[in-house]
Formats: sequence, structure tokens, C-alpha cells
Amino acid sequence: MLKLSYTIFIFFMGLPALVFSQISFFNMPNPDMLAHPGAAYIEYDRYQSLRKNNSVNASVVRFSYQVTKFLEVGANTWINSDHPLDPNRMVLATKWKINIFQKGNISITMSPGNWSSVYFEENPGGKHLIYNFIGFTHQEGPKAYTRFMLGGYGKYVGKISNDSYGAIAGLEHRFNDKIEFVADYFQGSGEGFGLATGIVYYAMDDGHNLPLYFAYQFDNDSRANDLILFQMGYFFTVKNH
Repeated sequence: MLKLSYTIFIFFMGLPALVFSQISFFNMPNPDMLAHPGAAYIEYDRYQSLRKNNSVNASVVRFSYQVTKFLEVGANTWINSDHPLDPNRMVLATKWKINIFQKGNISITMSPGNWSSVYFEENPGGKHLIYNFIGFTHQEGPKAYTRFMLGGYGKYVGKISNDSYGAIAGLEHRFNDKIEFVADYFQGSGEGFGLATGIVYYAMDDGHNLPLYFAYQFDNDSRANDLILFQMGYFFTVKNH
């Protein structure tokens, strides 16, 4: 009963806008929205083992579109043929942003959301994850800021009774218009659950476009599952509002 009550709690925390997150740090969703409704973002990710463990290798293409000022939707296509328990799939996603507090250089936001996997091959019963976290941002200059994020998730595979829960946390520090340090953590077991630390470099348009992500991910289950992560994204406008 306690697990079911917690699942219902997380679900309703996400209802204020039916959410999913597309733009992420390394694994944790980014609390920021795109620039405006009609804006879009596309990204390529490569997860690569340093220990010749092919089961953790994957290529991902992400697409995100901002529907309203506070709602972002999208899809991630995962090519992960060497992982029989988590094969090729599309992850449908939404994200919502709720502004809680803003005064001076301090702001607090809430970011509920969820991911649902649609498998291309054998379906292991469907995988769904619902999350919610609070972001605390301190603006230190026109381009510099520090942000802490803390929240939790509920995940179930197949049936809602086959569930698990855990904490998520993140730290972001933007030094200037070009570079930032990011670390994020997912508690639990499985692909993408662990600590990822690295940098993001914005290569175009004075720090506004072509983010390049470089990270090392420490897996929660085994050092044999550790990997390096490279991501490259591009912002563009589908429709001006």
C-alpha cells in the first residue's frame, strides 16, 4: 500500500501539465525550457564503454519541441542492439516547468515529467518512469549561475506492481557564455543509473548553440559498466509564435 500511495503521489505531482523531458544534462532532465513556443532541439548521443562491454553501448537521437511557454514534448530513439534486456526503442517524453519563486538573483522551479518506452523488437512489457524535482538557481552574472536540483522518480516495467523508486540530483555551474560543469545522479540499478560528471561547451552563436557534452559515467551496478558519453545538440525554430 505504501508503494502504491507513493506511485500515485508522484503521478499527480506530474499532472499539472503531463510532462516529459527532452533536453537533459547527461541523464537527468534539464529544468530549462527552449527559447519560445515553436522552438526545437535535436541531439545525438553516444554511450561508449571503455572496457569493451558492448551491452552498455548505445546511440541516441533526441528531438524536442516547445508547445507552450511551460510545456516541452519530444521523442528519443535508442539504438542498443547489444543489450537484450533493453533493446532498440523509442522513448516518448514530455516536460513541464512550474515557476515557484523568483526574487533578485534567486529562483526556484519545479520540473515534473515522464518517459515511456515503445520497443521496436521484443517488448519486455513496457517501461515507464515518472519524475519530479526542484531546481534552485543562483544567478552570479549575465551568463554565470549555479543550480542545484533534487527530486525523485518512480519506475515500473510491465505492470505498475513491478516498480522501483529512487532519488535524482544534479549540480550545474555555468562559468561564462561558453562552458559549464555538470554532474547528475540517478539512484537505482540499470542503464543510465549512476553518477555522470563532465562539461558542456557551446560552440556557436556566442554560447547559444551547438552544445557539446563530454562526460564520464560511474555505473551504480559495476565499474565494468562505466562509460564515456558524448552528446552534440542544435537549437532551431520550427515555427515563430
